[in-house]
Amino acid sequence: MKKPQFLLFAAFLLSVALSVSALQPMRLDAAACRKLVEAGEILSMMDLMERVEQLSGSQLLDSALLQTDTAYIYELEVAGKDGVVRMLHINARSGEMVDF
Repeated sequence: MKKPQFLLFAAFLLSVALSVSALQPMRLDAAACRKLVEAGEILSMMDLMERVEQLSGSQLLDSALLQTDTAYIYELEVAGKDGVVRMLHINARSGEMVDF
């Protein structure tokens, strides 16, 4: 492959990789979550646990805070009263369930 064609191909692969990674939400760590809660940007974990109980009657098993281009989303693993484990997605600012 000639050098100009190789560079064009490499640029194409890089643009595809960047566009795919931009579609993936970024997982935030506990320190980032704490800063957002302190700034009043998102609900605290205590608020979140209360909302999960109100919305679904489920017990929270695990959680992660995701950042998309437009929103913060809590991804929650919950155990329902029926024993079935489900994934819920909650808007971290409003506490409303969202399709994700």
